[in-house]
Amino acid sequence: MGQIVSILFRSPAVFEVNSTFFRLPPSISVYYMESDRLIPENILFSDFEKLLTTNGNDVVSVYDFWEAGDISIVDFTQTSEYDIVFVDQYNNCLRLYNRLLDTVKKLVGSCDHSYPGFRDGTDALFYSPLTVTLDNQAPCLLYVIDSRNRALRMVTKSHIPHVTTLIKNDHKTYRALTQEPEGRYLYITYFQGLERYDLVTNTSIDIVSKSTRYTNHALMYDGQFNGITLLKNWVIISDSSGDLLFVVDLTNNTTFTICTGRAGHSSGNASFCQLKSPRNLLELNGDIYIAGERHISMLRGTT
Repeated sequence: MGQIVSILFRSPAVFEVNSTFFRLPPSISVYYMESDRLIPENILFSDFEKLLTTNGNDVVSVYDFWEAGDISIVDFTQTSEYDIVFVDQYNNCLRLYNRLLDTVKKLVGSCDHSYPGFRDGTDALFYSPLTVTLDNQAPCLLYVIDSRNRALRMVTKSHIPHVTTLIKNDHKTYRALTQEPEGRYLYITYFQGLERYDLVTNTSIDIVSKSTRYTNHALMYDGQFNGITLLKNWVIISDSSGDLLFVVDLTNNTTFTICTGRAGHSSGNASFCQLKSPRNLLELNGDIYIAGERHISMLRGTT
């Protein structure tokens, strides 16, 4: 399945890394993953075409969406043991999959590859949606990054879903988002930066941007910030094009990097280790799982 990396969190400068590996089949790449709510010992993940589950040794296909009708699955969120809302980026919509009934239906958007758009309300349109996250305090709400519209959208999940745009910024290409456990803030990555959105005041601020990267923040260059998660007071961001992780320390507003930025699987400290195309991140019981090219890695952190 992947690389297991042990990290002792003492300070940004001290990381202890040990690695072992289990690789996925060559035909599989991980786009997104979550702890499997139906099979708690497993990791549930998508590879653009299929939904799969793995226990670290065996990989089992749950559903092949592409074979069922040119349906993509680039990101998803489990709303129950059986119900999964997923992003069909290719067809500009969200769909709902039920694992018990093995059924797929449209949730919101055009679900038509040739019909993208930007429209709120009950007849909403998306243009290449990228990620979806379930609100951890209000399970009737979903947050969606609508990448080609450069927007953050909110979906009220009901019999007739309603879409509201929270952010639209033509100067930012949004990539990934996560929500703090208390539920108030969303952390959103974009091209060369990190933004925090306040769901109470409906305002946002830049945590890391071009204006801060030469001061107390590590260089966040023209990378692909595909994954984001939270661990304690850190925001951890994966950069698939740079083969490294960015860590933003929210307590002192500093940023540092993990690994060398050279693709590979070498063990070592924060300045020596190597990752290969880290695409997505999952925090699970204090550990960070990293989805990369044909493998899932794990950063094990202790205090």
